[in-house]
Amino acid sequence: MIDFLESLPLAVLASLVAAGVATLGLVIVSINDAWAMRNRVHFAAFASGILVTTALLLLPSAFKAHPNAPFVALAGYLLLFGVNALFRQGKGLMVIAPLFAIGIHSFLDGFEYGILFDHDPFVGWVASIGLITHEFAEAVILYAVLRTGGANALVSWLGGFIGAAITTPLGAVVSLEVLDGMSQPDFGLFLAAAAGALLYVGATHLPTHVIDGIRARVLIAYLLGVLLAFGLSFGHDHIEEPHDASMGHEQDPHDH
Repeated sequence: MIDFLESLPLAVLASLVAAGVATLGLVIVSINDAWAMRNRVHFAAFASGILVTTALLLLPSAFKAHPNAPFVALAGYLLLFGVNALFRQGKGLMVIAPLFAIGIHSFLDGFEYGILFDHDPFVGWVASIGLITHEFAEAVILYAVLRTGGANALVSWLGGFIGAAITTPLGAVVSLEVLDGMSQPDFGLFLAAAAGALLYVGATHLPTHVIDGIRARVLIAYLLGVLLAFGLSFGHDHIEEPHDASMGHEQDPHDH
C-alpha cells in the first residue's frame, strides 16, 4: 500500500487526501442529519458567502488569462439560470444547480493540483493546505444544500460525494493528461466558467433558502463564509503557469 502511494504523482496523492477529507465531512454530517437540517438556513448562508467570495476571487485571474473570460463567466452564470428556468416547477434544480457548480469547482481544484505541483512541489503542498481544508466545508455545505432542496439523505450524501470528493482526484488525473497541451489562457476559460456557475449558486440560488432565518445569525454565517474563503485564498494564486510544450521548462544551456 505504501509503495502504491509513493508511486502516485504528487498531484493525485494530494487530491486523494482532499477527497478523503470531503468524505469525512459527509460522514460526520450524515451521522447527525437532523442537526444538519435544523441548521440548513445557516449552512446556506455560509455557503453563499464562500461561493460568492470564491467566484469573485477567481474572476481577476481568469480575466487576466484570457480576453474572452468575462463572456465565458457570464455563460456559466446564464447556463445555471437557464437550468433554473427549466426546473423551477420541480425539485430538479435543487439538486442539479449546486451539484453542477460545486462539481465543476472541485474538478478545477483537482486540475489546479496538477498545475501547482508541475510548477513547484513545495508550492503545491503549501497551496494544498487551503484546498484540502476547503473540501471539508464544501462537502458538508453541498450535503446540507441538497437536503434543503428536497433531496433525501442518501441522494444528498451521494451528491456530496460525487460533487465534492470524486471530482477532485478526477480533475487531478485529467490534468496529468492535458497539461502539456494547455496554455494559461485556456485554463483561464475553465476558471471563468466555474466562477460564473459559483456566482449563480452563491448569489442567486442559495439566498432563496435564507429568507426565513434569523437575520443576525444568517448575516454572521454569511460573513463567516466570506472570511473563510478570503482567508484560504492567501498565498494561493488560482492560476500558476502551466507546463506547456512551448513555454515549459527552461532550455538546458547545454542543449543546442
